[in-house]
Amino acid sequence: MSSQLKNSLKRCTPPILVNKTKDLINYINFLKYKEIVKNNIELKDKHKGQRCFLLGSGPSIKDENLKPLKNEIVFALNNFYVHDDFSEIMSGNIEKYYLTAPIHPPQTETEWKEWFSDMEIHIPNNVNLIFGISNQINTAKSILDYHNLFENHQKYWLYGGININDYYNYKPANIDITRMTWIADTVSIYSLIVAIYMGFSEIYLLGMDHNYICNKESDYRFYKNAIHQKNEDKRLIKDSSRTKHASLGIYKIFSQYELLTNNSHTKIYNSSRNSLLDIFNYVELEDVINKKIFC
Repeated sequence: MSSQLKNSLKRCTPPILVNKTKDLINYINFLKYKEIVKNNIELKDKHKGQRCFLLGSGPSIKDENLKPLKNEIVFALNNFYVHDDFSEIMSGNIEKYYLTAPIHPPQTETEWKEWFSDMEIHIPNNVNLIFGISNQINTAKSILDYHNLFENHQKYWLYGGININDYYNYKPANIDITRMTWIADTVSIYSLIVAIYMGFSEIYLLGMDHNYICNKESDYRFYKNAIHQKNEDKRLIKDSSRTKHASLGIYKIFSQYELLTNNSHTKIYNSSRNSLLDIFNYVELEDVINKKIFC
């Protein structure tokens, strides 16, 4: 089917029908992973009443002393293993988690395999891994299974298949990670879904700056280069406006943040300096570590 015909059909089809069709196709694919996703029941309310820290890659995280997080439950996200203090943060006797979003184009299978292989070298065996999967032909699971990666780690799988847009009506079942859950627009949304499912009463976000529109691509993150992110903007949006692309992305992400916080009793705080993330109240990491109480 030509792209012109596809676009014509999209214009003639009600958006809600398009989304329902996409969700159905994703659910059919999800059935292949249904049994392994059910294992996530082990995580239900596992940390009820506790607090955790979600560690992203925004440049503001360079200004924080993260070493005290060795004594906290943390979720390191996507490429965070390249942080200088990663080994110390993930050591100790307190439970640690590492979560990656479902893989996607424009990266190739080879690039993803190289990234996972490098990640395996750096992540200690005590860390629990949570990998996102979706209806892509190549998934984290297919690559890890084929190349025998992370065989000494505890692994969980999260399936993203529900489209979230302006026509979406929130349902608690949609963030039950023993089922098909949202297609999130950033890894921090996936990590929030998991943390809420695990029963945390307080969640603190670090390195969730969401200020791409203010920075050059080389300044998007606390690191300059990554195996799986070479020329990502150029490959993804090509000749389109970077500002337009980033602005639409922020709108989608912030809408998902709002859905989660408006439908959860969990207290979520932003501890990312120089962040555009104004959905959550800002608290300084140092104050949190010193156990000051926030209302």
